Amino acid sequence: MQAVGNVPMNSLTSTCNPMTCRTAPERVGYLSGCDRPTVGLWLVVAIGFVVAGRAAYSQEDGTRQGGIAQAAPADDDPFADELNPFGGKKKPPAKPSTPTPPPPGPGKPGPGSEQPIPGAVPPAEAKPSKPDADADTPALPPKPEMPTPPIPAKPKPPVQLPVPFPEATPPGEPAGGRGPRPAPRTTMDEDELRPDGGQREAWEPSPGEQFLTEAEQLDSKGDLEGAKKKILEAIKADPKLTIAYVALGSVARRLGDFNGSVDACSKGLIIDPDEAELYLRRGIAWFHMGLHGIALEDFEEASGIAYDDPRPELWRGLTLMELDRPLEAINAYASAIRRDRGFTIGYLNRGLAYLQIEQPRKAEFDFNQAIRNDPKDARAWFNRGVAQARQGRFTEAIGSYTEALERDSTLEAARRNLAAARQFEKRN
Repeated sequence: MQAVGNVPMNSLTSTCNPMTCRTAPERVGYLSGCDRPTVGLWLVVAIGFVVAGRAAYSQEDGTRQGGIAQAAPADDDPFADELNPFGGKKKPPAKPSTPTPPPPGPGKPGPGSEQPIPGAVPPAEAKPSKPDADADTPALPPKPEMPTPPIPAKPKPPVQLPVPFPEATPPGEPAGGRGPRPAPRTTMDEDELRPDGGQREAWEPSPGEQFLTEAEQLDSKGDLEGAKKKILEAIKADPKLTIAYVALGSVARRLGDFNGSVDACSKGLIIDPDEAELYLRRGIAWFHMGLHGIALEDFEEASGIAYDDPRPELWRGLTLMELDRPLEAINAYASAIRRDRGFTIGYLNRGLAYLQIEQPRKAEFDFNQAIRNDPKDARAWFNRGVAQARQGRFTEAIGSYTEALERDSTLEAARRNLAAARQFEKRN
């Protein structure tokens, strides 16, 4: 029998007997009348199979665009969190869904028994696509925190500063300004009582300080030798008394004992290496000994320690003038003047340095400042006359020399210069 749809015909015939059937085939190879309903049923099944296959292909192709499978929409809105001002938890991206084949109907083959369709191109195998980065919920900024109002700080107790005037500064007041002194005590402390029960003063000089007081009195009277003996007694009573070495160095220098002055100051510096007065006194001794380079080092040391004392800078300028360095000397004198605007001898020496480098106009300015600070100083008037005469202003120079002689009639240099200035004035 002929096969239909690759199915043997003997399996498609019914149970009727061809011998008794009225519609028996007249020719061999044709179906009998009893076979026609069975063939029609199979034709319907085949057509349904083709239609179902094309529908499945169309459904699968509809979910593909450009060969990239599109993810099925998620159950929830992935951008719903953007509407939440407080943010929310990110949801994982939805997985791509695969089309579900329709369930096999009666008489239809299942998914595992599908047959290839003649003339149809099988669809490309769908590959699972990666989730799109744009589909992720964007990160939202953190929730802004409301500013917390500042908590008012508790008032701090007044700061109590110590030195420099602890005995005169009441608690809570800055030490820079002196406040009212505390009320005097009406009772005496135990340490202010003598062993015999009597009272003693709040401060009593030590034996060494008592000797120094006596030496100062002798020095004021001009008795330098007697003053030196008292100072040596003070050092014997208190070898650590630094001021005694300063006094001994000064008295020895005025007595002409420059080596003794250097030795006394050097011993004091062993006790207190930060005492500027010892460096200054020893430097003056070196200066008078003609050792200007060594003296300059001591003056610089003293100037660095006593930064508000103009004397070390003055002596440094004098030493630089001896070393024939007038420009550096002018700077040293200027430093001394900055430390003390009323330092008259600083103006006088700087004016003399300007005269040495032939700048009489600047010298006259310094002499004017010296006169302003001390109008009775005859040296300032005399040097002012010199500066004016070098500028050719002899009439003004005559006036300056006259003022100098009025203040010191023994100033012979002013008298000689006055006579010379009058002669130059007549020539002009």
